[in-house]
Amino acid sequence: MVEPNGPLPQSVYWRRRALAAVVSVLAMVLLAWLIGGLVEADDQHPVRGTAGGTDLGDGTTGKQTPSTSASAPSSSPGPASPSGSTTASPPAPTSAAAPPPGPPGPCADTATRVAATPDVPSYPVGARPLLRLVVTNVGPVPCVRDLSRQLREILVLGADGARLWSSNDCYAPPEQDVRVLPVNQPVEFTVNWAGRTSAPGCPLNRETVPAGTYQVVGHLGALTSPPAALTLT
Repeated sequence: MVEPNGPLPQSVYWRRRALAAVVSVLAMVLLAWLIGGLVEADDQHPVRGTAGGTDLGDGTTGKQTPSTSASAPSSSPGPASPSGSTTASPPAPTSAAAPPPGPPGPCADTATRVAATPDVPSYPVGARPLLRLVVTNVGPVPCVRDLSRQLREILVLGADGARLWSSNDCYAPPEQDVRVLPVNQPVEFTVNWAGRTSAPGCPLNRETVPAGTYQVVGHLGALTSPPAALTLT
């Protein structure tokens, strides 16, 4: 330590140095006490939260930064459960492609309608009345029906129901005719009646049918149509 120099005795200078040292120590103690008091006051007043972040005490706010340990949100969250957790949505059911429809089945008799009518209700004697046989699929779907020549028949009956003529008595050799019948699309067959009687085997002795009222009836296998009136004048 440097020795004090001056006109005064050295003891004076040493006392002054001691006093300055004591004052410096007291100032440092006082400063430490003030700082400790401020820190304690801050500990007794918790930080206030704000909507935008944390109040830092100087008029600014700090944003909350998510913890790096938090799991990232799912890219496709499911509906929230009552407890607040999310559950994955079940996969949507996939509809299987409908198989292609199979070939049509046979036409049931109950789905087949047979009708027989003359082209016009009245013809003169000696004319050749045009007679029609109409087959219609009245079922819900297309179906297959045998319409071969030997299964189709048109009859002319007397007023008493006696058989006078059949389209099958003198028909040509049989031919196969199996068809798919669309729903409600009639299939029509026609034949001209010569106005004479006939019998199985087509005998040569045939008589002209006189004027009167007759019935036209159609057959397709076991199916029979309602009678339709035909008048010869």
